[in-house]
Amino acid sequence: MMTTTDSKIESKAVPLTQLVRGQTGRIECTQAHPDDCSMLRAMGLHPNASVQMCRLGEPCIISLSGACRIGLAKDIASRVMVHIDE
Repeated sequence: MMTTTDSKIESKAVPLTQLVRGQTGRIECTQAHPDDCSMLRAMGLHPNASVQMCRLGEPCIISLSGACRIGLAKDIASRVMVHIDE
């Protein structure tokens, strides 16, 4: 018999574009061209940064750590991988 005690189930990272309005998550990584990765890091989108989806579409608008809002092209947003907060 298998039991789960004090074990944490890790959630899989999903593209940022899979968050729904109001949903929050933490950035795991970006799967983009190195130049795009550098641009995203310069805007504050780095591993473990907290994000909230404000509007999905073109552009995709996210709130970064509650401090500012950023608009991203949907193609770029789909390459940002996040762990959804529960």
